[in-house]
Amino acid sequence: MMEVSLLGPFSISINGKRVYPDLGRSGLRMAAHLFVSPGKLHRREKIADLFWPEMPLERARAALNSAMWRLRKIMCQDPNSKGGGNLRSVGDNVIFDLEPWIQVDTSVVCGVAKGICGSVAPKTIPDLQRVIDLYQGPFMDGDDDAAFLEERERLHTCFVEIAHELLTLYIARRDYQNATTICRKVLYFDPYREFFVRKILGALCLNEQRAEAASFYERWQKSLRDDIGVAPLPETLDLLRMVRGCKSVEDVETIRAIVHSSRYDVSIQNAW
Repeated sequence: MMEVSLLGPFSISINGKRVYPDLGRSGLRMAAHLFVSPGKLHRREKIADLFWPEMPLERARAALNSAMWRLRKIMCQDPNSKGGGNLRSVGDNVIFDLEPWIQVDTSVVCGVAKGICGSVAPKTIPDLQRVIDLYQGPFMDGDDDAAFLEERERLHTCFVEIAHELLTLYIARRDYQNATTICRKVLYFDPYREFFVRKILGALCLNEQRAEAASFYERWQKSLRDDIGVAPLPETLDLLRMVRGCKSVEDVETIRAIVHSSRYDVSIQNAW
């Protein structure tokens, strides 16, 4: 099995062993571009211009050919690759075919996200948790090439929607500890998404961690004000007051009703 990680720093592993591709910076970008869009035809000229823009066209095409040869050589290390034939040329185009012996984390995330918004049967908690665990950061983290910005946002939106689905399942089971963990992961990468801030405040309270809820809020709202100069939303402040003043069973049930509400204001219906 060959595993390609694009969510976070680029990496390739074969049978659990990390491979260090000798592709150069432009070659790695080209590989990521192909891996994230399996089955799509890419014109050679466009790829050469996109990732080797400083070179004359003929030299850029030669660099592309060399990078493809090196990438195919890496694939051949997997005994299932059959010569790396799934990375191929079709006329003036290049295409990467996703085979069963290759796992690309972006394809896994997109497939699950599409199923959530479609008619596919809902995934189980272990299925969704596995996908959340694959997300180790933004697409091609650390590389600010403009070619990746749109894809980065699309994949992050898919991650957030899957996290919301998993969070809903944990909350339905009153598993507030794991619900809190999911919120923390989303907020690590997307700290100002207040939907998850409210969920973590409520879940900590319901898990008898009111002091931690108050402490978390103070840290978060200071960062919010210092970094982007805005105040929390009114509904976040209302929930915080409820958490701080929670004294009765009725108070707990009011907070539980808020936490268990599945209303969400972000959709990925067209994200893929």
